[in-house]
Amino acid sequence: MNRDSKPPVWLIWLMWLVLPISALEYRQNWDQLPARMAVHFDANWQPNGYTSREGARDLGLGIMAVMLVLFTVGLLAVRALKAVAAWPLLLVFYVALGFLWYGNHSIIEFNLHAQPAHSELVGPNSPALSDSNGRAVLQRL
Repeated sequence: MNRDSKPPVWLIWLMWLVLPISALEYRQNWDQLPARMAVHFDANWQPNGYTSREGARDLGLGIMAVMLVLFTVGLLAVRALKAVAAWPLLLVFYVALGFLWYGNHSIIEFNLHAQPAHSELVGPNSPALSDSNGRAVLQRL
């Protein structure tokens, strides 16, 4: 590869395929997605942030669109000013977009196959199983 060779412009625009691919994944699974979707997770991969499925789609695709605009402008500028830096930057941007796609894909998959919510309050010492005096309700049944 020539030291002054620039990445072809079509490689920069090829990044934009990730947006319709993600949108298509939402569309294909739309009827199976729950109305309330988990979109944020804690360190134990337990959901702790929820939104509507429209909100999940708009947020995921919106973040991806903003990043694509920034990456495209950045790459075109670097390609014009310092061609040798455009190739590594292109690689970094493709990896970042791969992570964004995987994040959207994982949110869809998690919500398609979500397990019932687990609460630490369920069990023999659960407040739900006692009355206001703290007596076990099940013992009276």
